[in-house]
Amino acid sequence: MSKAPNPKIFKPMTLKKYMQFLLLGLLWLLLCIPVITIGAATCSVYYVAFKILNDEADIHVAKLFFKGIKENFVQGLLMFLISGATLGGTGALIWWILKKSERGIPLVCLAIGVSFIVLVLNIFTYPIIGRYENTFSNKLRNTVALAFTYNRETLRLTGFVAAELAIVGILFRLNLFAGCVSLLFWPSLIFYTIACFMAYIFYRVENPIKYDENGDPIDTEQTVETETQDETENNNNEEIES
Repeated sequence: MSKAPNPKIFKPMTLKKYMQFLLLGLLWLLLCIPVITIGAATCSVYYVAFKILNDEADIHVAKLFFKGIKENFVQGLLMFLISGATLGGTGALIWWILKKSERGIPLVCLAIGVSFIVLVLNIFTYPIIGRYENTFSNKLRNTVALAFTYNRETLRLTGFVAAELAIVGILFRLNLFAGCVSLLFWPSLIFYTIACFMAYIFYRVENPIKYDENGDPIDTEQTVETETQDETENNNNEEIES
């Protein structure tokens, strides 16, 4: 069986896109100050990020960002409360396990497993809220469904984000000033990473791979292009005959 056509996860970046993502990160930091707007701001980042990655015309980052906050405020706030509870609970669990270190490997494995689930929940749900219109409960269900369906991408994405967060933590530990300066850049990098992976997953959901009678994947984009060319040729032939 031949390999299915596979769009790239990380798309080519121009200087304009770098600056747009940098502005998104700075706007997100600004809207984190009131605390209550953190969830809506995070959803709004992805609302704008997917438009940037899709090369949509006339993208006014700040205008779209605040529009996204208005549209996703309620669901963003609900998700922020869930994030606070899950992340806080995970932190408390890890602290308790470290205090009970003599209990050994089973508790460490438990902490790693819970941390992974919580991280996946927080990585997937915000982009789904920012991208699709649906009820909040359905979006949570879709988070679980996508994470399990695209488990390979989930593992890769979680690994990337965990590594980026670890680097930020190391910077703060080595030098407080360097860590504070990195605040200007690391949100944009993390949002870009997540947006690229989620855009790839959404593309797969919205454009499922079709297979022919031999079980080989059909390149739908090439098929559409061929059909368009055939239709154009037929129209030209009809014009000549007339």
